[in-house]
Amino acid sequence: MAIYFRTLRENVVDAIRHKIINQELKPGERIVEMELAEEFKTSRGPVREALRQLEHEGLIEYTRNVGCTVKNPDLQESFEIYLIRVNYEILAVKYMSGKIPPETIANMEKVLEKMAALDEKHYAQVYLYDNEFHSELVKMTGLKHLCKLWSELSYGNIVTGYNNVQDKQRVAERQYKVHKEIVDACRTGDAGKICKVVSEHYMRTITRLMKEQGVSDVEVPFARDFLL
Repeated sequence: MAIYFRTLRENVVDAIRHKIINQELKPGERIVEMELAEEFKTSRGPVREALRQLEHEGLIEYTRNVGCTVKNPDLQESFEIYLIRVNYEILAVKYMSGKIPPETIANMEKVLEKMAALDEKHYAQVYLYDNEFHSELVKMTGLKHLCKLWSELSYGNIVTGYNNVQDKQRVAERQYKVHKEIVDACRTGDAGKICKVVSEHYMRTITRLMKEQGVSDVEVPFARDFLL
């Protein structure tokens, strides 16, 4: 059996990430290095390194003379995250000519099973499962740079989704259905159909965020067409 050793920085990253996902650290809240170092019983060095990684992942942002705060993206930034992310996935599907490997579909189905059991109590898992599911579409290509670029947006997705959702129970319950549509499309082997379903999946997310934030179509400065 393989044994995996984790660095102190990796443990601190996970601990801070957990606090953000569970909103123990809330959107816009300032993160104080010394307080975290005292809580984790470590020096400020590992905390500072962890914050740099989380900034790179999109969970926090650094502002001069202010320090680090939990990211709180606006609708424009949310749109940009999803626009780039969906087009990476569409690129992956086209690269494979729509022929999704059986192991990829099998892995997506495993995530679907976990989504089927979601409820408001386990809402913190919603966007973790979402990332796990969608990552299969880029991982199947074997393109390391594409996977890296996609993964850099993965935790931005968590912040965007988690911070803006009002009806957590409804979102948790629909995860299985909306992601099963993608799996069903993947089984067809039709690249055009798969890309269309994936695009519509992300478009519905942006439309929901607009509704929750009370933003009308005429107020939006961008077109909601993800299929580029």
